[in-house]
Amino acid sequence: MRALLISLGGVIAIWCLSFGFFIIDAVSFKEIAQEQCDNVVVLTGGKNRIRHALQSIKTNQPKNIFISGVYAKTTLNDILGEDENKEDVNFILGKKAKNTFENADEIDNWVKINGVETIVLITSDYHMRRSILALTHKNKNVKIIPCASKSKFNFYFFKICVKEFHKTIYVYLKFLFDDFKG
Repeated sequence: MRALLISLGGVIAIWCLSFGFFIIDAVSFKEIAQEQCDNVVVLTGGKNRIRHALQSIKTNQPKNIFISGVYAKTTLNDILGEDENKEDVNFILGKKAKNTFENADEIDNWVKINGVETIVLITSDYHMRRSILALTHKNKNVKIIPCASKSKFNFYFFKICVKEFHKTIYVYLKFLFDDFKG
């Protein structure tokens, strides 16, 4: 019984340390891309991601903004509104993805078709690590510049990070086993 309690304590300690590192990693992503890039990729699903991408037009002046995971009936005007400045930017709406793995497929197809070598990736800070894992597993040749949409550090952030932490562990293990089998 004592060995079981010690083992359980060890597992809990490892989980707590790993989760702490996950939180530190999430909040460490920059809000502004550190490099100029012509191609911005946005993953839908979190608050402020699209707004963050539109702000990148002013700072990065990209040529393309690819928005992955857009609902099938959504139009560009639904996303941007009528008065948003759309000049000089090519907006591409990816409407096939329904999850992070499908985002990676959709983005990989767009990257390959258009010969894109570098992207600025915009997603929520808590979602960034898993998104980078999925994209790099799909295409190891594309350079990813993370640009996080920052979350407020509150109970909701903590709650969503617990969920995202477990999803990220799942992705690490899935890719590890996929690589091991392949």
